[in-house]
Amino acid sequence: MTTKVAIINYGTGNIRSLYNSLKKIEVEAEIIVDPESIYKFDKVFLPGVGSYKDAMDMIKKKGWERPIKTFSSNKNKSLFGICVGMQILSTFGYEYGKSNGLDIIKGNVERLDKQGCDLKLPHIGWNNIKILNKNLLTENLVDDSNFYFVNSYSFKLINSNEIIASTTYGMEFPSIINKKNVFGTQFHPEKSSKAGIQILKNFINA
Repeated sequence: MTTKVAIINYGTGNIRSLYNSLKKIEVEAEIIVDPESIYKFDKVFLPGVGSYKDAMDMIKKKGWERPIKTFSSNKNKSLFGICVGMQILSTFGYEYGKSNGLDIIKGNVERLDKQGCDLKLPHIGWNNIKILNKNLLTENLVDDSNFYFVNSYSFKLINSNEIIASTTYGMEFPSIINKKNVFGTQFHPEKSSKAGIQILKNFINA
């Protein structure tokens, strides 16, 4: 049976580059704007660019909050948040004030310099990951693989066992997370060359 793949378009996120990267691995993803259509799919990407607050405002305004949460609670489905799309899986975010997140993975998103980072923000460019826990998302990846980041905030998880890989930029922060059937990367796999393509393949093929 063919795996049905979708990319959520809620008004923020780098949809086209993700769509093109999936096409390179012969995955025809559908870009969806109707929240109720999410249930037809097996694997769904939740991208995000910009601020946590703006992303959550758009999610709520366009009626995505309940469908995303319901979809993620189905163990036969899989959700993958990218960058801000990963951050809004959290309970709260503190970008431009405190905002409620989707509360799918327990934790908060806070600015890196509030957590001890003394380097220039945003953190932009290539950086490596340290794999901490074996996971389907890191299959066929070597430790210290490089990925493309753009972030000033990071996810502080309540349960450290849900951290699959970390990255260091003035401090260590989670760069890959996983709770059951929900995955997230702080980096952009769609902009991360061969290693990023491998992550996308792993998610689709799992």
